[in-house]
Amino acid sequence: MASKSSTYILEFKTKIADLEINASENYIEKIEIKSPQAEHYKKIKGKRPGSGGLEVVLLSSGDYCRLHHLYALINLLDDYFSNKLADFCKIPVNFSFYSDFTKKILNALRDVRYGEILSYKGLAHIAGYGEKYSRACATALSINKTPIVVPCHRIITAGGKLGGYSGGGGTHFKAKLLLLEQNNDYNYFKLSMNEKIRALF
Repeated sequence: MASKSSTYILEFKTKIADLEINASENYIEKIEIKSPQAEHYKKIKGKRPGSGGLEVVLLSSGDYCRLHHLYALINLLDDYFSNKLADFCKIPVNFSFYSDFTKKILNALRDVRYGEILSYKGLAHIAGYGEKYSRACATALSINKTPIVVPCHRIITAGGKLGGYSGGGGTHFKAKLLLLEQNNDYNYFKLSMNEKIRALF
């Protein structure tokens, strides 16, 4: 049996990327977008370098259900990558290690709904800051540890360009998520993907 200080890891395969989801007993801690070649649904117990001495439990598809927040997240991700409306707002995410400013930005970001697109300037505004904070807003998004659930892909530049994406997979993956939410087929991506994104606005 895992201890209270355990961190749980589930590797979840989607149509466009593999996700490594880190969870504690009460929160989703981190989501990493991984290579599609990553080995899927292994279960081991032990310690991993950089885990701070915590026991790391890699979960299989059959044994994550007792973590209700993780179970709820997997169901939502299934819907999301099946082009269905998915609202991640009730999934508990650990924001305790962020600065107060970053917490405000990321909490405001959680209110940007499926299919919506906002500029960095606009996000700063709804978080209660002036437009001069748009660059600081972008910096806050760059350290977001839970992409998709905290949807930094929905934030672009005021000029309609994609901007950066540190959630994994780069701007190409960011564009795929945006098009997925617009019910477009992400398989048609070519070199002109930025033009296709701009056509959404």
